[in-house]
Amino acid sequence: MKLLFTHAQSLQTSEGSATVAADDFLGVQDEKILFVGALPADFTPDRTIDCHGGLLIPGFVNAHTHSPLCLLRGRGEDRCLQDWLSSIVWPFEAKHTYESCYWGTLLNAAESIRCGTTCLNDMYIHSDAVAAALDDCGLRALVTATVTDELLSQEPDRLQEIAALERRYRGHPRLHIGVAPHAVYTCSDETLRRVAQLCGSTGMPVHIHVSETCREVETCAAHTGGKTPLQYLDSFGLVQSQSLLAHCTHLTKEEIRLLADRGACAVHCPRSNLKLGSGIADVRRFLEAGARVALGTDSSASNNNQDVWEELRFAALLQKGVHGDPTLMPIRECLSMAFHAPLASMGFPEGGVLAPGAPADLVLLDTQNAAWLPSANPLADLIYAAPTGSVVLTMVAGRVLYENGTYLSIDMDRLRFAIDRILRQFGL
Repeated sequence: MKLLFTHAQSLQTSEGSATVAADDFLGVQDEKILFVGALPADFTPDRTIDCHGGLLIPGFVNAHTHSPLCLLRGRGEDRCLQDWLSSIVWPFEAKHTYESCYWGTLLNAAESIRCGTTCLNDMYIHSDAVAAALDDCGLRALVTATVTDELLSQEPDRLQEIAALERRYRGHPRLHIGVAPHAVYTCSDETLRRVAQLCGSTGMPVHIHVSETCREVETCAAHTGGKTPLQYLDSFGLVQSQSLLAHCTHLTKEEIRLLADRGACAVHCPRSNLKLGSGIADVRRFLEAGARVALGTDSSASNNNQDVWEELRFAALLQKGVHGDPTLMPIRECLSMAFHAPLASMGFPEGGVLAPGAPADLVLLDTQNAAWLPSANPLADLIYAAPTGSVVLTMVAGRVLYENGTYLSIDMDRLRFAIDRILRQFGL
């Protein structure tokens, strides 16, 4: 199918720069962007979308979430991380089934699509259900299956099942499978060694929580002869270019250098870290060291939403405020974190840009509402002013998933009914 966007502003990004072009045309053919800028004389679209001066941007990438945990949104508030996990999350997760994870993922996907997210990195159990839901709704995703000592004791063949799931989706245009050892405090040496072997033999990405709290760092040092979580993981070969390391809230200068040298991607989750009192990652030092930094929402049980746009704002403002330097986190760096930084580690290196040949993963924003006026600096408006309600259209791989308030890939009435049934079954 051929689609043509007309009368659009378009966000153009390249290494170290970001600009907005006015009155552009953008053509989509099948799953790819065909052209941006002038309209080719021989392009005959099947559908034309008049943007009325709206802004086309690449889709946001959520590099760390736990989709089915959206079913716990608003429960277990005002608790520290370990208390929240042991008292609220883990007892809830013990009840999960394929069905509850499928519908929980679909609910999370609906919110993500409405907020302009086109690609996400999920860590959870019942990863076959998570993958099925994301495939059905049309999102692009890396689905990473959670591994812990406890899960392996209950499911001795879990790593083989993850490998089988990876084979099932191998070659899929939108979905990749990875493995997610939960954290150093839930995975033994033997578990991490087996995960490293699996990643080495299959090439699967690895996704793990790293140095989220001071307690995690102190406990790891006590059990490993002084190693930090990042150093400990590196001893197993789990810090590499296909590693997505969530939080990284408490890293030393030496660890930041290690992160950059290994080419791993740190996933900054500012709002979840603030809400759980975990701290603030020193993103300024990450970027100065040349490390890749992406953005993640974490789950809606700890955030409490899936709005990567808000993470972008918090990420920019926190570094300026914490370091007392308003020149930190310039717009071009912020945009890279939101659109492009994690995609190579996730297996989608061509994405995150509006350019010929790139995947047609894009979002149209209405720039006519009051928050965008007087439009003196559209890039600043994008980061600091515009509300999520500006999202008019969300497209993934050339397919429109959401337009003008209507979901085109999710039956919302059926979803609401299913969520209500599951919550009653769980006694919530």
